[in-house]
Amino acid sequence: MIQRPTVREMLERLENAYGRLADQTHATPEERNRLSSVVDDLRWYAARLGAERWQVAPRAGRWSFAENLWHVTEQAQSEAASGTRLTCIYFIDHGKEHVGQAAEIFALFEYS
Repeated sequence: MIQRPTVREMLERLENAYGRLADQTHATPEERNRLSSVVDDLRWYAARLGAERWQVAPRAGRWSFAENLWHVTEQAQSEAASGTRLTCIYFIDHGKEHVGQAAEIFALFEYS
C-alpha cells in the first residue's frame, strides 16, 4: 500500500496543482482567488480539527479529513499533469464540495 503524503504536504500539492490548472484553463483573477480560497479553507479546517483527528473518520462509513483531502489533491494533480479538459469552475466546485465535507467532519466531531 502506498502511503499518502502528510496533510501539510497534500495542502501544498493541492495549492500547486490548482496553480497549474488555473494556468492551463486560463482562469480569470476571480477564479484564481476562488481556487485559493479552497486551499485556505481546507487549511483552516485542518487547524481546527487538529492533527490528532486528520486520519480519524468521524463515524463509520465516512472518510477522514485526510482521505477527503487526498481525493481532491490526487485528482487535481492528475488533471494538472495530463492537461485537463475540465474547466476551472469544475475544480472550484469540486474543491468547495470538499470544504463542505471538511465542515461536516468538524461538526460531527464537535457537535454530535
